[in-house]
Amino acid sequence: MGLFTLFCAFATVDMLLLPGKESSPSPILAVAVVLILLLACLWVLEKCFHLVTGRKTRGGLLSPTALRVVAFFLLIIPVAGLFTGYYREMGAVAAFQAVMYVFAFFGLRALARKREANRDEQPKSEETET
Repeated sequence: MGLFTLFCAFATVDMLLLPGKESSPSPILAVAVVLILLLACLWVLEKCFHLVTGRKTRGGLLSPTALRVVAFFLLIIPVAGLFTGYYREMGAVAAFQAVMYVFAFFGLRALARKREANRDEQPKSEETET
C-alpha cells in the first residue's frame, strides 16, 4: 500500500511539474488540487508507517524476528554497492545513502529489542491484575 501511495504522490507532482500540451486554464486551481492530493498521500503514508512500526499499537505489523531480517537486508544494500561500482558512479549521494541504511539497520534492531522486551513484560502485568 505504501509503494502504491508513493507512486500516486509521484504522479501527482508530475501532473504539476510536467503539464500536458494544453496549459491549465487555472494554474491556481491546479496547484490547490495537487496540494490536496499530496496531503492525502502523506496521510496514507503516515498510516502505513504506523502499521509497520506499531508505534500506536502494541505489536505492529512486523515481529521482532521479521524486523531483524529487514534490518539485515538494509545492511546488505551498502555492501552490494561496493561490488557494483555504485559509489564510484554516484559519489557523495551514495555515501549518504549508505549511512542512512546503516542508521536504519540499527534503528530496526533497537525496535526489535524493544518489542521483545514489551512482549516479555506483558504476561507479568496480566498476572498482577488478577
